[in-house]
Amino acid sequence: MHPNSRPSRSVAIGSWVVLAIATELSGGCAQQPAAPYVPGAPPLVVECSTPYDGARPGPALVGQQYGMQISPLPLNSVQFDSHTTASRLAVQRIYALRTATDTIEVTARLVSCSNYPVMVRVRSSFLRTNDSPSEPTSAWREVYLSPRAIANYTEYSVARDVNSYFIEIAASQ
Repeated sequence: MHPNSRPSRSVAIGSWVVLAIATELSGGCAQQPAAPYVPGAPPLVVECSTPYDGARPGPALVGQQYGMQISPLPLNSVQFDSHTTASRLAVQRIYALRTATDTIEVTARLVSCSNYPVMVRVRSSFLRTNDSPSEPTSAWREVYLSPRAIANYTEYSVARDVNSYFIEIAASQ
C-alpha cells in the first residue's frame, strides 16, 4: 500500500447482503413464483400510488408530498424498472469501496437467469449524508449478459462527500 493512501473502507450495503446470500443459497435464478410482499423489506421495483384528492393543508413552501407517491427507495441497493427486468437477472452481490482518492467505487455482479442473451441499462446515483445528490446521476451504460452468464457493472463517484448510493437497472430500449 502506498504510504499516503488510505485503506479501503466498505460502505454499508444494508439488507442487500441478506438478499445476496439468499440468492446464492437458493440458486439465484431458480424459477419461483414472486415472493409475497414482506413489510419492511426493500422493494425491487418502486411502486407508485395516487394521492388523495382535495386541497392540501398548509402553505405551499412546507415540505409536503405532492403528485404521485412512491414507495421508499432503499439506499445502498439495486432498483429494477419492472418485475419483468428483475426476473431476467439476479443481483448476486453489490460492493462499495472508498478509493485511495476518497471517492466511491460501486460494483454489482449480475447473473443472467435467461436462456437467451440479455441486455440491460444500468446507472448509479451517489448521495450525501442528507440524501441529496452529491453529483449528477451517471449516464446509462449497457451491460450484455450471455445466457446463464455473469457480468459486472462498476461505477465511480467523482464527489468525495458520498455517503450512500443506489443502482438502477432498466430494460434496454
